[in-house]
Amino acid sequence: MNEYLDQISFYFETVPLWPFYLFGLIGLAALAIELINRKRKEDALFNYRYTIETELSGMYPKPVNWPENVNNYLCARLPEMQDNFETLRVFLPQDLLKDYNDDWNKYRDFCISITDEKCLAHDESTDSEPDPKAVFHTLITNLLKYPDKM
Repeated sequence: MNEYLDQISFYFETVPLWPFYLFGLIGLAALAIELINRKRKEDALFNYRYTIETELSGMYPKPVNWPENVNNYLCARLPEMQDNFETLRVFLPQDLLKDYNDDWNKYRDFCISITDEKCLAHDESTDSEPDPKAVFHTLITNLLKYPDKM
């Protein structure tokens, strides 16, 4: 056994140490990048949820404060939500990406197409058209399921 230990110690005495230092430096750099990416992912998840919960607080989860001129209200919040959507999309697994994009497009289209007249028309009629408030709730619920899957 001492022969093996002597051979190993002789090897480390004669071999240059710079490759070991280089591998150590590469390992530290990889660890630093991993920690930075985890922090970015955590921030993206927090900002995504926080934006939805604060910007749409009167409308979601319960529509207690449905705003007047709902189209302008929602469209004014789209740029910030779009920014958080794009940031979170970077961290999503590939198998969720298509559904995430589809759900965002449905939400964006809803925000652009909803009007106060549609909301009032639904309240006054008994048509089979879906309630805009229920559709909005479903769209936001669909958007909020992705951070939980990560």
